[in-house]
Amino acid sequence: MTNLISEQEKEDLREILSQIYGNNAKQWIITIKSFEVFGELIKNTRECDRVMNYIPRPFSGGNVINWASKQVRQSILRVFSAKEGKHYIICMKTASLRMRSKFEMAQYGM
Repeated sequence: MTNLISEQEKEDLREILSQIYGNNAKQWIITIKSFEVFGELIKNTRECDRVMNYIPRPFSGGNVINWASKQVRQSILRVFSAKEGKHYIICMKTASLRMRSKFEMAQYGM
């Protein structure tokens, strides 16, 4: 069994990471560990996304009972219509900030 990563796969991950961490990520050395850390990032983001689906949206005025009822209906819709690839930006940013050092260490197989 080989653990080789194609140059295209490395470049694809670099491009994704540069969208999160900026252009300096385009210079990172991509290893198997980098892909493992990326999987961890996605897992952490999904956990946050599930919780965010239940957070009520801001009250915009009017009848509080109608607003609360609408929030419950909308949260149920968000949960059942969530796409696996869809992530809340705040979840991705929070998880990625916590994990930056893991990506930097992954360059060296750590």
